[in-house]
Order: sequence, then structure tokens, then C-alpha cells
Amino acid sequence: MSETAGTTPRARILVADDEESMRHFVARGLKRLGYEVEAVASGQDAVGRWEAQRFDLCVSDVRMPGMDGMETLARLRGLDPDAQVVLMTAYGSIQNAVDAIRKGAFDYVTKPFEIDELAVVIERALQHKALRTENRELKKLVDSRDGYAGLVGQSPAMRGVFATIERLRGSEATVLVTGESGTGKEMVARALHATSARAGGPFVVLQCAAIPDTLLESELFGHEPGAFTGAVKKKRGLIEKAHGGTLFVDEIADLSLMAQSKLERVLETREVVPLGGSEAVHVDLRIVAASNKDLEAAVRAGTLRRELYFRLDVVRIHLAPLRERREDVPLLVDRFLETAAARLGIPRKRIGFDAMVVLSRQSWPGNVRELANVVERLCALRPDAEEIGALDLPDEMRGQVGSIPTSDPRGVGQLDWAAAVEGFERAYFAQLLKKTGGNMTEAAELAGMSRGHLHRKTKELGLTGEQFRA
Repeated sequence: MSETAGTTPRARILVADDEESMRHFVARGLKRLGYEVEAVASGQDAVGRWEAQRFDLCVSDVRMPGMDGMETLARLRGLDPDAQVVLMTAYGSIQNAVDAIRKGAFDYVTKPFEIDELAVVIERALQHKALRTENRELKKLVDSRDGYAGLVGQSPAMRGVFATIERLRGSEATVLVTGESGTGKEMVARALHATSARAGGPFVVLQCAAIPDTLLESELFGHEPGAFTGAVKKKRGLIEKAHGGTLFVDEIADLSLMAQSKLERVLETREVVPLGGSEAVHVDLRIVAASNKDLEAAVRAGTLRRELYFRLDVVRIHLAPLRERREDVPLLVDRFLETAAARLGIPRKRIGFDAMVVLSRQSWPGNVRELANVVERLCALRPDAEEIGALDLPDEMRGQVGSIPTSDPRGVGQLDWAAAVEGFERAYFAQLLKKTGGNMTEAAELAGMSRGHLHRKTKELGLTGEQFRA
């Protein structure tokens, strides 16, 4: 039977039974088969433990004083619709089994039973849960021409990011995500989590730059009562909370050297010792780290431990700044118009062609985050407008309208989105080359992109500098 249990390594099982001998019998037997098991004596305790730390499955007795197994089932399913519950009873009947399954139980076993018999049911339940999670994630992650796993883009740079995430599907590899602030590093971490075998587990975020140095270690590793002044009760750290899932450590270089050393130890041993504690707690998690800094320079400067850097930099994903992937701006604007309308409770707006050209010309030092902020601000300031035009843009952008047409001569608004983007890009680059008299170097400087990038884009669109020279 241990071979069957091995198909779901170290699944976490919660056992609830008011009868001590049965509780210990089930817990000991399942531990022997390789499961992590916690046993409680009541339905109330089972619900409390599930609230504090989710499990993969609950095995509950039906007849218990206070909250019985059927009510425990209902409460657990209320907390977590994916909760898998197997009920056990000495008073089994076909009708009871049917009622339990109708109310969400995966299956029903009748006492007395052998541990191997229960383990077969548990494995089927865990496999059922994994399949449901995978199917749900696959539906969410169906690739399209303009995005993947919640990320948006059609530029070569973003296509490369999508391809790397897809190659890592199901992987346990530690990933380092680099890029300027606002490029979407957390979104990449969430996509890595969603496409991993840990998708059903927690996704926990540590924003190192947002937490004072004095609190960082406590947040990350947790603490025991009396560990420091003000620590009056035990606190679970983010590493422990990420058990079974993914921990995203943003701005890793902002961790103190002491905290870096401890995190390196966690990566090596998969154990964490809370501040003020002496006993290590086993943790099963994947770490995705991110930084907007030059980490190689940080290693040379001695502010980032070399050993930690190499442990984190197993697979690297770099996010290009928005100024180097301007073709993604229309797609991002379209996404942000939709989310802004939902957030503000207003009808979805359109963006005028002239406004889109101006937005695509910006250097966006705050990258995607700054663009999202501008789009939401435009929607908030013009709640009754159906379309946002160039004159609605912030003052610092209006001066760039110049000779941009107020409508697209190709009538892109009548085309599907992919054709609209192509039409916009053709009109934008044509205007750019017209302004520079076909000078590709000058046009690239005005667009804020490399000459090679401009050459590739204009070639794709059938444009050449010669067409615009006097």
C-alpha cells in the first residue's frame, strides 16, 4: 500500500474522531504510509485547524458529540470548496453513504476497516482533487495571442517569458525574476505558482522593501513568545504559512545578511526555526525571488550573500521595461480599461486612436504599474465619457499630440483586436518615419527603442525608411 501512497508525496491529512483509540489507530497507520497527519478529538477542533492551516484531506468520524461529521463536512466545504472529506462510521448504511456524498463527501468507509482500505480511498480523493485543480488551471491558462496566465503581451520579450513559464510547468525549480519596478514580477511569480503542482496550495508574498528591518525576520521566520520586546504570543512566519505552496520574496536584496543566511539554510534543509525558538519546523515550499537591483553588483558589494544568490538563480526570468516592448501598450490599455470599469463601477470605456498613440510614445519609468494607474485615473476623471481622447490625457502628455490623427485611417475600430493593434502600429510607425524623413536612427531615438527593434517592427509591417524620404 505504501507504493500507492507514494503517488501523492507527504499529503497532509487531518483526522477527527472523538474515540481516542480509533483516532490513534488511523493517525499511526497513515503516518506509516508516508502521510503527514494531525489528529483532533472533535469537529470543532477540525474546523479550527483547517482555518489555521489548510490540509489536503480530512478523515472524520460521523458520530461525534457537539459538531458531528456531517456538520464538520459542511463547515469544511464552506471554508474550502475543494476540501476533500472521507467519512467513517460504525453505523454505515447505503442511505447514509448517499447522503454524505450528496453533501460533498468524497467517499464513506464503514468501521471496522484496515488502514490499507482507507488509504486507497484517500489516494483516489487526492488524485480527484489534483485533477480538478489541474483542469481549472488549464482553463484559466489557455494561451492566446495576447496573454498567458494573467500576463498580457504580444512582444517577443513577453513571448519569451510565456515560453519559459510553460517549460517550467509542474517544476519545483527555484526561480529568480528580475526587472525594473512595475514590470510585473509578482504576476510572473503567480503564473509560476498557478502552473505548478502547488497550485492548490497557498501563494504567500513577502515585500521586503515594505517592512522595517526590525520586523522582517519575525515576518519571515515567525517568533516564540518572549523572543523580543513586544512578542507576547507565538507567531507563524510567512515561510511556515507557505507550506505546501509558493513563497514569493520581492526585493530579495533588501533582506539583512542575517536573514539571508537563515533563508539560505531554509532552502538547504527545508526547516525553519522561529525567532526565540529551538525546535525546527519542517516546511515544504517553493521559493520565487525577485529584485529590481543588479544582484551581481550586490554580491560584489557584499550586501547579498553569494551562496544565497546561486541557490536562488537556478532559473532566471527577466522582464523587459515597457519602453522596450511598446507593442504591448495597446493590449495592456485594453485590459486596464476593463479592470478600471469593474473597480469603479462604471461602463467600460474606449480609448481614442490619438490617445493610444500618445500613450505608446511614453517612456513609462514606472512601467506597467504606472500605465495601469494612468488608465484608472483617466476613467475616474471622465466617468460619463464613452471614449477617452488625447485631450483627456495628463497635461505633460498633451503636448505630444502634435500631428497625430484623431482617428485611424484604416478604421481599426471596425476590426478585431489583433487587426486593430496592427493598424495602430502601422499608423504609429508611419507617423514616426514621416516626422524623421525616413531616418531610422532618429525614429528609434524618438520612440525610445533600439534601432534593431525598430527595424524589425517596420519590416513586419512592410514599412521602410525610403518610403518617407523626400
